[in-house]
Amino acid sequence: MPNLPLLRRTLLIGTLLAATAAPSLAQTPTTAAVPAGPIALADFFKRPQYTQMIASPNGRYLASTTELHGRLNLVVIDLQDRKGAALTNYNNIDIGDLRWVGNDYILFRAIQLNAPTGQDTPRAGGLFAAAMDGSGVTQLAKTASQFARSGLTGSGFAFMEYVARVPGSKDEAIMSAVLATDDSADLYRVNLSTGKYRILTQGRPTDRISTWLLDGKYVPRVAISRAPGASTEAVVHYRAGPDSPWSVLLRFDATKPPATVPLGFDKDDKTLIVASNEGRRNMAIFRYDPEAKKLGELIAQHPQYDLGASPQGEILDSLITDPRNRQVIGFRVDGDREETVWLDPAMAKIQATVDATLPGRTNVMRRSGDGQRFIVTSYNDTSPGRFYIFDDAKRSLEEVGPSRPWLEGRLAQVRPFRLKTRDGLEIPSYYALPRDYKPGTRLPTIVPIHGGPMARDVVQGGRYGYSFGVSEAQVLASRGYAVVLPNFRITPELGSDIYYAGFGTYGMQMSDDHEDAAKWAVDQGFADPAKICISGASYGGYAALQALTRPSNPFACGISGLPVADLAFQRREADYASSPAAVEYWRRIQGVKDWNDPLVAQMSPINHADKIKKPVFMYIGERDERTPPRQARRMADALASAGNPVKGFFVGKGEG
Repeated sequence: MPNLPLLRRTLLIGTLLAATAAPSLAQTPTTAAVPAGPIALADFFKRPQYTQMIASPNGRYLASTTELHGRLNLVVIDLQDRKGAALTNYNNIDIGDLRWVGNDYILFRAIQLNAPTGQDTPRAGGLFAAAMDGSGVTQLAKTASQFARSGLTGSGFAFMEYVARVPGSKDEAIMSAVLATDDSADLYRVNLSTGKYRILTQGRPTDRISTWLLDGKYVPRVAISRAPGASTEAVVHYRAGPDSPWSVLLRFDATKPPATVPLGFDKDDKTLIVASNEGRRNMAIFRYDPEAKKLGELIAQHPQYDLGASPQGEILDSLITDPRNRQVIGFRVDGDREETVWLDPAMAKIQATVDATLPGRTNVMRRSGDGQRFIVTSYNDTSPGRFYIFDDAKRSLEEVGPSRPWLEGRLAQVRPFRLKTRDGLEIPSYYALPRDYKPGTRLPTIVPIHGGPMARDVVQGGRYGYSFGVSEAQVLASRGYAVVLPNFRITPELGSDIYYAGFGTYGMQMSDDHEDAAKWAVDQGFADPAKICISGASYGGYAALQALTRPSNPFACGISGLPVADLAFQRREADYASSPAAVEYWRRIQGVKDWNDPLVAQMSPINHADKIKKPVFMYIGERDERTPPRQARRMADALASAGNPVKGFFVGKGEG
């Protein structure tokens, strides 16, 4: 394994100031001259110097990725002897999604950095285990392309994921995987050095299981499944102990309230921790008595954002528990800016100290298993991130390194705002202006619409590299454009009321929201009303086309990527078309009685090409299975026939 440079110390390791002073750490800030002129386009997409930084359970090692051979490879830094080593040596794929299993193995997936469709890229996916002793890497699950070549069907890249360690074993982990059948996850005991496995959930309560929850003794006692057929319900199955019968505990519908989603067991192994919006406008975290089937103590809530889970049932990384005793000690909110709220006074004090030392930044602390060290990820909208180690015993803060030092201090501010829609919703959204913007100047403005539409794009307070929308906004702002990044009804995690308001509004009130975002930018004084362009991919590609067909259209042009242009075609040909539940979910989003409803044709831009008078640019991924590219080609043909041929049609070769 090639050695890496010694861990760089760029902060003075000091002691806490007097208790009467503001809590901070003595340090020498890292400073560097900011280059003049615009950022080179290539610099936006260079692979980062470091990505995520995670500590081993014993606190001795840090795992991260860094560029080797033009790709992100796995590196480990030994904090005891201050040396680093590479554990992988790939030159054809990046790696990410790191996770320690004990102190001896690191799990990772293959990713395709800078590919618009991320893990859907053909070479991405799989699951791998790298041994810390340098003995090599074991592949535990197939990548997407290997999965396709095997003749199997399904999502491929995400069919095995880590659940827990096997107590008393350094070479084994409990994994959730789709192996026995193609419609349900089971739990397996997997050997990380050989890849061999055996099933743990024979006699599972049902098929179509997506999520398993274990108690503190590693017994599977909660299983969340999809209801059969065309239902959009989730069913929560529960048992009181390893020998108890399974029963249905809860049901919730992904399209309407209320939703109660189990997150895990409390330390007593009887009480559940759940997220619920029952009687509320958003999801909050509660204790729940499974015997009485009743919500108990409120643990955490936020006035705007969903905590614990989205109303769809997706579990969020909100709860912070002490790894030593499973006690809930805090929670995180991915809000306008990422927030950490500590229930533990000692942790709150440490957070205040770190925040005072690194002011004006979001400082996310994650404790190592030894309880002494914390990995601090420090960032804001103009800083892609720096990594630090806080040692509680020594009361010291040490910098490991920056993520993308060439972008530090050069990015535009990504500012939050509330998009007030014409029918009264207030939706958290963002905008960015060039760094040299002079108030009162009217700029050409881009309004990128995120995909999904039931997805969230801007996360971590607009941090660069964690959102395609933010990455696009930074590139455009560096070239003199204003950028508005609106969320809109059906975007999850922003409050359940906003999510549920999207059903039955596809192509209608949802499109009103996009127009309202453009109007807001004009009203703020920075957008030139004659030079606003709508942009987006997947649902965003649909939104761009649909906007240009509307009489109220305020946009001067449209950029339509991976577009849904024909709703009937999409229902028949998309990768989810064989799933009755997915098709029913889409029917409810689109608000049609059935697929013969005249609204299906009415909301399809391909049937209204003659109404589109503004310039259109289109792009597709050659291998896109979610929005099959044939409909985009047909849309381009329809525009040409209507006398408004597209200004360009880009094909991403080999892309998903």
